[in-house]
Amino acid sequence: MFSPHYRICYIGFLFDFAIMIAMIATPFFVYQQLGGGVAMSGAFGASQAAVYLLTCLIASRFVSKAKNGLYFALVGVAVFTTFFCGMSFFRNPWLCGTLAALAFGSLALAWPAFHSWVGAEPDPIKRTRRLGWFNVAWSFGFAMSPLLAGPLVDLDYRFAFLAVFGIDIVVFLMILSMPHESTHFEALTEETLQARVDHDRESEGHLYYAWFATMVINALIGISRNVYPKHVANLVETGELRLFFESQPYSFIVEAAATKYSWLAAGSALATALAFLLLGKTNRWRHNFNALMLIQVAAAVAFWSLGSTHSLAVMMLGFIVLGLNLGMAFFASVYYSIADPQKKHARASINEGMVGLGGFMGSMLFGQLVGRYGVALPFHYAPIVLLLAIILQWLLLHYGRKRAALRYAPTSS
Repeated sequence: MFSPHYRICYIGFLFDFAIMIAMIATPFFVYQQLGGGVAMSGAFGASQAAVYLLTCLIASRFVSKAKNGLYFALVGVAVFTTFFCGMSFFRNPWLCGTLAALAFGSLALAWPAFHSWVGAEPDPIKRTRRLGWFNVAWSFGFAMSPLLAGPLVDLDYRFAFLAVFGIDIVVFLMILSMPHESTHFEALTEETLQARVDHDRESEGHLYYAWFATMVINALIGISRNVYPKHVANLVETGELRLFFESQPYSFIVEAAATKYSWLAAGSALATALAFLLLGKTNRWRHNFNALMLIQVAAAVAFWSLGSTHSLAVMMLGFIVLGLNLGMAFFASVYYSIADPQKKHARASINEGMVGLGGFMGSMLFGQLVGRYGVALPFHYAPIVLLLAIILQWLLLHYGRKRAALRYAPTSS
């Protein structure tokens, strides 16, 4: 079979392919099968993120003690598949919301395990490259999946659930074939640790603000996944959606809202994959606060535009910028999280917890605000919050560097 490095990439691709199908299907399941609106969809997304966050924080306390971290991935895949697919048999919003929350919350067991396995590579240069390819693989699954998920939902929502079930069976079997990290990677030596001490100290210094940046962009991504689909659906239903700025819509624009939204989701995910590809091949982004700050400023502008435009092209541009921000923030935070070999699995769990926290805050808050005030007002005020978040990240950078200097200070013999 393929080498373990190729296998973990295929696992990431297939699993995220299935997850994105589920993400596309869930809000439209809420709208069409449960009779809910944007507030219910936002509550679904927020509850999923909350359970995800809670699972990450609990798991971070003990995952490093596991004999084989990939056992957590097996449990996560099994629980996700069972609960998400089981949701399709019910029409009670409370029960479906609970099943969805448990399903997406279980992903907190799988992803830290995958990243921890990749992060077992002792050489920082090789680790950057292999982490890059793994992140490209799963994000490419995110990018390709909406192109199938949207048409499946528009055709019959049940096809989306069947697709998730079939793909996850393959993922489960592939995880079973993976070797233990201790038998696959070279053992860490004292010489290796000493050679990379400067690198590890810098990574420690950049960890805290990178976690916060990951939380912020995932709040925006949560809004784009759980709140914005309803906006697109409304524009399609009222005939207000345009490709560019034409006075009359093209015929293909005025139908199949799930498919139209799936194009946006695919564009965002492709941008994330592109960011991962570039970051995996370069090192200049490492320990570079300014690069991450600039892409967040661009995301603030993009988010403002999403609250005003009726143009699918402008929406696509905004989603692409959000995808690039997600790629840069997540790659940096997961890289810094796995730099410490003793804490890599626990910190990977905390990093995923920041993903969940951001998704919870964005989906819950904006679901309520958009439901009450419409799209324009919350989206137009969000950039102010984002600029304040950048200032806080700058403060966290200085705090992290002080902590790192104390931890890596030379000891007298």
